[in-house]
Amino acid sequence: MLEKTVNLKSSFLNTWLFSASTLTLNFLLLGLLLVSPALAIRLSNGQIAFNNPPRLIRSATSSSSSNIRGTYQFTISVPQDAGEPLEAVSIVQRPNVETIAFDVSQHRAFKGNSFAGGPALHLASIGGTEVSQSNKQMVVFDPPVAPGSTVTVEIVTKGNPQLGRVYLFGVTAYPAGENGIGQFLGYGRLHFYH
Repeated sequence: MLEKTVNLKSSFLNTWLFSASTLTLNFLLLGLLLVSPALAIRLSNGQIAFNNPPRLIRSATSSSSSNIRGTYQFTISVPQDAGEPLEAVSIVQRPNVETIAFDVSQHRAFKGNSFAGGPALHLASIGGTEVSQSNKQMVVFDPPVAPGSTVTVEIVTKGNPQLGRVYLFGVTAYPAGENGIGQFLGYGRLHFYH
């Protein structure tokens, strides 16, 4: 009888220790998952995509009056779990009655999301054309913008459109790396008045 009691206690103790160690291991693994950074999506052809893409959270203009110089701002939030930093942004005017001319030498970017501006971000290159068929404006960040950040890209015009109406600008974000796939974030909408 004494031997049965000892075996029952031993069996109970083993079961309890196994349950406690399994529970501890589960909590440790959960903790690792919660603090591990998100990884970018890597496709079989070597291309890289955001795990969770940035978001276009704001578009604004310094002036909505027609035919005067304007600065257009596009604010982008890079989520903490993006998986890759934001390396570049392209902004393309959707075809309209007028094609807006840009002063490419004046484009800039800064941290934050207001006209007051935050710390300036260094740009590796600024591309685009003053006026072209595509009217694509491109900024490349050096270094890329880290996940968990908000950035505002400013593109400067030579003049707002003469005709008052709504103009749409398609915004695309590119992850860091040579094989980054652009993620279309949506249209920034700017309304001009004559």
